[in-house]
Amino acid sequence: MRRILLRVIGLSAGVVAAATMWVAMTLPPAALHPAIPQAPGTLVSGAFHVHSDRSDGSGSVEAIALAAARAGLQFVILTDHGDATRPPDPPVYRHGVLCIDAVEISSVAGHIVALNLQNAAPYPLGGEGRDVIEDIHRQGGWAVAAHPDSPRSDLRWRGGSLPIDGIEWLNVDTEYRRSLGLPLAVSVARAWFRGPETIASLFQPDSGGLERWDMTLRAHQTFAIAAVDAHARMGEDKNDARQSRALALSLPSYETMFRTVVQTVALERPLDPNATDAATDARLLLDAIRDGRSFSVVRAYVDALGAMEFSATSGSERVDFGGVLGSAGPITVRAAVPAATGGRVVILKDGREATSGEPQAEVAFAGPGVYRAEVRLPNRGVPWMVSNAIRVGPAPPSVRFAPPPPPPAPPAPPSRTTPSTTPIALDSWTIEKHPSTQASIVVAGDSLRLRYQLGGGAASGQYVALATAATGDRSIQTLAFTASSAQPMRLSVQIRMPGGADGRRWRKSVYVDQTPRHFIIHLADLESVDRSSPRPVTSRVQSVLLVIDTINAKPGSSGEVVLRETGFYPAK
Repeated sequence: MRRILLRVIGLSAGVVAAATMWVAMTLPPAALHPAIPQAPGTLVSGAFHVHSDRSDGSGSVEAIALAAARAGLQFVILTDHGDATRPPDPPVYRHGVLCIDAVEISSVAGHIVALNLQNAAPYPLGGEGRDVIEDIHRQGGWAVAAHPDSPRSDLRWRGGSLPIDGIEWLNVDTEYRRSLGLPLAVSVARAWFRGPETIASLFQPDSGGLERWDMTLRAHQTFAIAAVDAHARMGEDKNDARQSRALALSLPSYETMFRTVVQTVALERPLDPNATDAATDARLLLDAIRDGRSFSVVRAYVDALGAMEFSATSGSERVDFGGVLGSAGPITVRAAVPAATGGRVVILKDGREATSGEPQAEVAFAGPGVYRAEVRLPNRGVPWMVSNAIRVGPAPPSVRFAPPPPPPAPPAPPSRTTPSTTPIALDSWTIEKHPSTQASIVVAGDSLRLRYQLGGGAASGQYVALATAATGDRSIQTLAFTASSAQPMRLSVQIRMPGGADGRRWRKSVYVDQTPRHFIIHLADLESVDRSSPRPVTSRVQSVLLVIDTINAKPGSSGEVVLRETGFYPAK
């Protein structure tokens, strides 16, 4: 028995030794650390898209800041999951690292990172992607499409042409998910020896992130950013990880992730970790990111953070990445890196390679278009560096600085070619509600007042709705009404048709506050609740509903909605 045991131990030791040798021999190349001039203080590098133990990450904000300091970063942008109703923590320096609080919001179109929100949202942000983006803009923030190419359908961005402000061209969590199975198991073993390099070895060239960004740039100004999407938690995958955290491993570590991919931002002045007002530095940094004054660096390839130059010049006028050059004169676009870093510098125009060179590239007499630069290394999955874009020629409208959308215009008066509305009597509206919800209707004069209080506790389908039957024997194409509310909220406009246990529905939400607004809702613009059909059959509409539910209202919340001037436009 002892001999057998010794043989088993010896065989196991041999297998472990052989496996260790094989792992060591197949390690990805170590990151290069070329000797180049130190980056100026106006170039700062940090991590975007980081989760803490406030949602599904494993580390506290304090631990994350310490890991960022050890990795040599100057800032971290935290993006815990939420609905934006939690007041964002004020910017603060921890261990010399500027910590900025953001939030990752789930929408029907995918996940959206909301940057620059100064206060808690007055109601939960969620539902259709267009509504979440509109609400972020209304609160002075901007929206970034998160992990747009995730292999998981519930994480993948499906917003199409929605007016996002930024997009993640690279997301480390997405690349990890593409490698689930044996490649990931092998990578876990290699990561003990070379963590950042092993993670970067999973990056795949066909992710489509850059192509998606190029398409977005054709429609409007959009900045690109590389996201670490760090959780430091490997295990059961849930947004709310409180139930699964005990089953998870804190791998890969935050520090390992921070040494893999960073975003380097060009500032007007250096950050000041000794400043008592970190909010001013946070504003400086976020404004630069919003304006596209940054570039991405895969540190696990070459650790040279301030090594890219990218500019467009016309006479004495010059702009760097993120800029717009509208001059009609001769224009030169140039990109360069220090020779010691290696790599091929590529300048792309409207998504197609225009020229390349080592260690610099130049396009003389550049014509109108969108230019960006990449630095590529042989046998690497993605570019080592990716700049934000320079636009030559007139810039398209930007969604980033748009004011809140104005109230919809009132309907035009009836004419010989425009059918008049069919009024909906205010006393025809009835209440539908969840059993735990309290609601009442008061009709007085030309207005209807809905008072409500949703049931409390955890979200379990609490709702209240004003409902009315579709009138007449003609199909309807438009619903018109004027609404206001004592507090800001979203009202879900829905139609119901036969089918299923509670009918098939299409919906669109509208923003309502103390200012009465007249809404004209075209049924063709509504989205199917179950995504089963793109457009409703207007001739089969049974009823119209104005709904308040836990998509955009907290359980237990109460309020009052005032309704006036309700009517239908019939189809021609």
